[in-house]
Amino acid sequence: MPQPQHHARQNVGIGRKLSTAERIDAAVAKRGALLSGGHTDACRLFHGANDGIAGLVIEKLGELLIAQLYEGQFKLPEQSVRDACRPLLDSLGVRAVYKKFFPRDRSAARGAHLEALTDPTPWLGRPVEAETPVVENGARYWIRPYDGFSVGLFLEHRDNRARIRRLARGGRVLNAFAYTCGFSVSAALGGAREVVSVDVSRKYLEWGRRNFAANDLPIEAHRFISSDIFDYYKRATRQGLAFDLIVLDPPSFSRAKRPKRVFVLEDDLERLAAGAVALLVPGGHLLLATNQRGIARRRLEQGVLRAAGSRPVTVVERPKLPADFPGDSDYAKSILVRVG
Repeated sequence: MPQPQHHARQNVGIGRKLSTAERIDAAVAKRGALLSGGHTDACRLFHGANDGIAGLVIEKLGELLIAQLYEGQFKLPEQSVRDACRPLLDSLGVRAVYKKFFPRDRSAARGAHLEALTDPTPWLGRPVEAETPVVENGARYWIRPYDGFSVGLFLEHRDNRARIRRLARGGRVLNAFAYTCGFSVSAALGGAREVVSVDVSRKYLEWGRRNFAANDLPIEAHRFISSDIFDYYKRATRQGLAFDLIVLDPPSFSRAKRPKRVFVLEDDLERLAAGAVALLVPGGHLLLATNQRGIARRRLEQGVLRAAGSRPVTVVERPKLPADFPGDSDYAKSILVRVG
């Protein structure tokens, strides 16, 4: 695969409003260091208003780009973004650009809108496979560019995945809300003795197994469990299990059918953290993260402190977002704590 190279368009005037193409060029140029060296080929190239265009996100994922347009925020003609992305096919060595339109209420998306999200025909370039690899810090992950709103890897957690990889050696790790098991792969690559991935979706856990296989990790050494996390807490307690490291990256809201249950992070934070703390060995670590803007980092810390009761809690780190998420510290928050 050719190494990413990008040359900003010339004749950017001084003292005038930059065009869409010029703003995208400037943002892409800033990300060059992230994509050099061949160890990572996935990053956020353009991050909304912080890069000069509200409601526009562009991500590079291996051999493709995903352009995300957010209803109510993005005000420009779509054609201006499409035209600005066309030269990136050659300069970044990508095969295709896919567009995803995000309505204000994703749960209400129906019909043609959902069909567009699963259409293999790209906005620009040549169609890519339904499943295609990306590389992050040397690890390989499968992403699916036209399988709904999400592609299978949340790039804001790149540095957190590296943290988990460093912390996991020799330990037993629980990854709750595992999704496609990105944190689980990182823990296994870091030398975890056992990684338990828990998610209600069998589809995502199977996707996670494929991510393990992509990194030549032995599936039989780890466990993939389809379960509601609170039910799993009970099962793990009955079995006398304990973990050295737990990752909690829950959704803001979810609705389960079996058992019939609604999860609201703001309301369930203490109960969620308490279940994790109860399964941690003394001196174990907990990474707790959220992308809900309405929940501050301080709220995460308070939730863990209350959940821990008499057990001492030390905040080890308040991670910053990666460099490709500039000027938007509230986009996603996480804390890394040690529980005595």
